Parts: sequence; C-alpha cells; structure tokens
Amino acid sequence: MGKDSFFLPCNFMLIWAGPFTAVGYITSITGVGMRINQAGLNLIKAFEGLELESYIDPVGIWTIGYGHTGNVKEGMVISPAQAEDLLRKDVDRTEKGVGSIVNTNVNENEFSALISLAYNIGTAALASSTAVKRLNIGDRLGAAQAIEWWNKGRVNGRLIELPGLTRRRAAEKALFLTETNPQPKRQVDLPLMENTRLLPSTEASGRRESLGESRTIQGAAVSAVAGGTAAVASAVEKNVDKVDQLDPKMQRIVGLIQVIPEWAYWALGAAAVAAALYVIFARVDDWRQYRR
Repeated sequence: MGKDSFFLPCNFMLIWAGPFTAVGYITSITGVGMRINQAGLNLIKAFEGLELESYIDPVGIWTIGYGHTGNVKEGMVISPAQAEDLLRKDVDRTEKGVGSIVNTNVNENEFSALISLAYNIGTAALASSTAVKRLNIGDRLGAAQAIEWWNKGRVNGRLIELPGLTRRRAAEKALFLTETNPQPKRQVDLPLMENTRLLPSTEASGRRESLGESRTIQGAAVSAVAGGTAAVASAVEKNVDKVDQLDPKMQRIVGLIQVIPEWAYWALGAAAVAAALYVIFARVDDWRQYRR
C-alpha cells in the first residue's frame, strides 16, 4: 500500500524470494488475536507517509492517508483522525491475515514486523514467502534474512531494486530481530577502592607507583633538608669557640658553614616553613581527590 505499494499492475510487480508454492492459510498457535505494537505501527506510518488528499501511487492506484487504497477517489480529502481510523481498519485486516499463516510462537516484535511487511506486499504474497516458510519451521534468522529479499520490482518490464523498499525491509528486519523485554545485565559488585569515603568506583586507584612521586614525601624532604641545614648553622654559630676541638675534616666543614651569610639562614628557615605548609596543602588536596 502507499508509495512503496505492491498492487501488481502489468508494468510494476514486486518479486518475492523463493520458488512459488501454494501455501494455504493455517490456523496459528499464537498469531491469532495478536496485535501490532507501537513500534510496528510507527514503522508503517513512517514508510507509508501521511497524505490527506488522494493521489495516484506508483502502480496507478488512488491512495490516501497512510497508504489506504479502498474506495478512494480523485479529489478526496480527509482529516488526520480519519487517516488514523483507516489505518487501524487496514491493520486489523492484516493482523487477521498474518495470524492465520503463522503457525509457530512469535513475539510481538516478530509479529509486528510481519504486519508491516504484509501491509506493503499483501497477505497472500506473505503467505507464499520464504520468510514465513522459514519462520514456521523455527528458522528465525533465516526468516529475518528473507524479509530483505522483498525489495525489488518490475518497472516497465525491468526488475530493479527500489531504495525505499530496501530501507523499509531493513527496518522490518531490525524490528523482527529486536528482543522483547530483554533481561537486564547482571550488576557486578565492585570492590571499594581505598580513600573513596566508602563510594564504589570503576576508575583506577589514584595511588602513585613510588613514594618519590608523593607530594607529601617531597614536601617533607625539603622541609627536613632546609630545617636541618638551618639547625646545623645555628649550632655552629653558637659553638664557634669550640671549633678548634673538632676533627680537621669537621673543621673544614664548619669553616664553610661559617662563611654563609646571615640572610641565608633566614632563607633556609623560610624554606622550611614553606615546605611544611606545602605538606599540609598536599595532604588536604590528596584527601579531596581520593589520592594516596
């Protein structure tokens, strides 16, 4: 029905896959009474398109609404609500037809995809299709593949692929293969990482590979060196009168320290204080960023 319709004129005919065999209508185990779902209905609407004024489709048939072809005349105009009503009636007939040819259990997505296909090619064509024959013997993947074969037609005697039908068949195949009510993936309990305030995390731990990379250790080392140097210098200054009692090697070291200007002591002391403050800041920042 509609722009990509299948109404067998002499110069335009969709070709079904597989050899023709007379397949009678079979009472379905689960198909009877099933209804198209919203996904299937949306698919039909999307590919048929809505036309509120009657037009002649590619096969020469007057059409209106969502591909409706019954009792349509030139110059006919309908409302969106009337188009919905016509679509519902056409789908109802298609549901009954598809339900009668499917004799295996199907889910709502499989059934809805078949409704869209039959709405376009006709229930009789679907009944003799490879898609239904494969489905009825339990070959669902094979049936889905066969849906895509209904994308060709004869235009002026030539068999060609129609892009609109190719897109529609791909969408119907995708719906056919879509799971209904898929099981949610099992949640994996992740271990709690250290220093995460008991919050689970999927990111890698922020622990550094070596202690040398720790800002806390770096700050402490600077503080120790600066503070130690200042302490030694202060001790030497206070005990300068005892230098002659030291070992000659130590006397040379003390001599070097004694030549250090007074401002350098203050600089070392300031460095020690700055290093201590850095240690405090680094520790607080690491705690906030969940790092070691």
